[in-house]
Amino acid sequence: MFQLLQGKWQHEEDTSNYLVFAGNKRREIAGGMTDWDEEEFILSNKCLNESDKDREHELEEFAYITCPKSDVCWYIMGVGEETLSLQYMARGNMLIYRRVK
Repeated sequence: MFQLLQGKWQHEEDTSNYLVFAGNKRREIAGGMTDWDEEEFILSNKCLNESDKDREHELEEFAYITCPKSDVCWYIMGVGEETLSLQYMARGNMLIYRRVK
């Protein structure tokens, strides 16, 4: 999972939104932002951030991306060579990204 996440991804609908996974760093930028938002992430079997840690969700090895500093978590619905599908745990909405080469 960790290796498949690595690289640059562009949001399918909001093409100004990019995610970059480089090592254990997650970077994001979108329209209106002047600087990249950057922080460390943790891959785990559940959400590890304060807001979502007690939420009941299915345990699945390395299927959750947690950014403790910003207190957010995503469930990895799918990741492959070309597509990344995430569910933002706070709202439940689905985000789909395409790999940028």
